[in-house]
Amino acid sequence: MKKSKKTLFSSLVLSVAALALALPASAADQNYQLWNPANNAVSHASSSVEGPAVVTGSGGNYTVQIKLKNSGTYMGITLPASYPSLNVDVDGASAGGDGDYEVSATRVDSGGYTTFTFSGLSDNTLNVPIELSTSVLGIHSSTYELVIDWN
Repeated sequence: MKKSKKTLFSSLVLSVAALALALPASAADQNYQLWNPANNAVSHASSSVEGPAVVTGSGGNYTVQIKLKNSGTYMGITLPASYPSLNVDVDGASAGGDGDYEVSATRVDSGGYTTFTFSGLSDNTLNVPIELSTSVLGIHSSTYELVIDWN
């Protein structure tokens, strides 16, 4: 009977351990703002941030998802905006950016929002240099070098 209990207990422990390893990494929300290092201030693009970033994965390979409103307030006026692309300097995050935006985020437009997702971030506490393309009213287009500043 004792041997049976030990075997059952050992099997239970192994099953729990296997289940724990099989579960995917859980998502964690992280608040952020878009920082403009060129003028050392929060970018006006931060007004388009919709909620916290969703960060999944584990050390060495995090995936980040950010959501932006397809509108922005400029000089007190709300105007339609779009975000054609987001490029990410994932390997330069630890050094504050090396100017090489080696990852292009995937982009989904839906319900008045643009969602960007990128992977390969080694540390989810480091600020992330990005290159964000924007278009306002379809007549003013620019690409900005910004930083996802976790706060």
